Amino acid sequence: MNNSKVIDSIKQVAERVLPKGSLLYLYGSRARGDWHDGSDWDLLLILDKPRLEHEDFNKYSYPFVEMGWDIGEDIRPHAYTKQEWFDGPHAMFYYNVEEDKQVLYGTK
Repeated sequence: MNNSKVIDSIKQVAERVLPKGSLLYLYGSRARGDWHDGSDWDLLLILDKPRLEHEDFNKYSYPFVEMGWDIGEDIRPHAYTKQEWFDGPHAMFYYNVEEDKQVLYGTK
């Protein structure tokens, strides 16, 4: 499947499963444009809620993983709350994502 179709599929899942106020970023090699065949799709889900709960993986992350299986792509979602992501403390991971990210869903 070509990149634009994968991104469209990711956006469709985001519209369906992410709660209002959430953000979705693509980061890593797919966002930078230096990916190769077989590269995974790194997604950062930023949820507008006070804290993450165990069931959030099933509700918000798993649908992206499942969609990847359906289309033969390796989708890797990672979830944070808005407070965790924007208020820090910030590790190098934060700066790398912020430098390369493509916003696929939502606005800050």
